[in-house]
Amino acid sequence: MKLVLSKDFLTGAAFLITGGFAIIYGSRYPMGTAVRMGPGYFPFLVSSGLALLGVGLLIRALARPAQAIDAWALRPLFAVLVATLGFGLLIERTGFLLASLSLVVLSRLAEPGMGLVEAAGLAVVLTSLITAIFRFALGLPLRLLPF
Repeated sequence: MKLVLSKDFLTGAAFLITGGFAIIYGSRYPMGTAVRMGPGYFPFLVSSGLALLGVGLLIRALARPAQAIDAWALRPLFAVLVATLGFGLLIERTGFLLASLSLVVLSRLAEPGMGLVEAAGLAVVLTSLITAIFRFALGLPLRLLPF
């Protein structure tokens, strides 16, 4: 069997390596049980899911004809990185609402042709939904505004 570097293969390998690393690194934390979860329980579940997804993608890459790897799309990469970094820098200074609005608007710049009005509407809807879930439904103490 000839090994061809395809999108599925590289993605599967990245998921498997990341999930495996997180499982090994997270093994320092106590697991607990399903009823009394320890600090290592949820990271273990998420990492296991990521590793299993990686194995599935590797199997799929070996079973199907390879898809050519295109050039890297730098615009989405940088837009999402800048948006995430901006959220991290803004959340303490401006509060959750303004930081998450900027996160969504900057992330939407990853797709060419996205209108500012559409991005702003999406930002308002997503921020409202996330605020309702985390602040009001779960009761987390999010500082919504800077004052």
